[in-house]
Amino acid sequence: MLVRSVLAAVAVALSIGPANAQQQKPQNTQKTQKAKQPSKAKPVATGPKVRHQCKVGPYEKQTRLVMETVRDKPVYLAYWSSNGPFHCSFESWPGDGRARWIDSSAGMVINLIGGTMLIEKTKDRFLIHARDVERMPYCGTEGLINGVLTVPLRKGACNWKETDVEEAGRLNPPEAPSPPPAAPEVGPSASTLNLQPH
Repeated sequence: MLVRSVLAAVAVALSIGPANAQQQKPQNTQKTQKAKQPSKAKPVATGPKVRHQCKVGPYEKQTRLVMETVRDKPVYLAYWSSNGPFHCSFESWPGDGRARWIDSSAGMVINLIGGTMLIEKTKDRFLIHARDVERMPYCGTEGLINGVLTVPLRKGACNWKETDVEEAGRLNPPEAPSPPPAAPEVGPSASTLNLQPH
């Protein structure tokens, strides 16, 4: 009799255990699935986008830029230039896998495949410094792009100024000491935005 009671108790315990486990299993599976789902990437900046567009010079030798900002913070940049039959263009945005965007005290620094762009904001304009931007990875032609593009915040004309390597958008913060002045060049000035292959 005692043996039958013990066997009945064991049978009841065994039948209850799997039933509870089956009821709990879907809950655990749901928790596991939620944990395995990738979290959504957070946007760089939220708010309405403002588009800034520039076109400087005649088509034969022209610089164009499209930049989008959110709360005056750059979130997209597209550059295009021409020099006769030679054209060059590239675009970038945070997290595009081809460039690294760094928000620094000097402004937004974009480390491209070759070279750097610095986007500086002043009271009434953006200054976009191109420093040693290599044309080969983007355009298949030799040479570097060095210069400063001035983009007004509201209305007004843009301005492109070619610079040499020493002048081109010094990416040091303003508190860093400036380098000593370069020796004057002898002979013709080297234009770094000549889009024709050398």
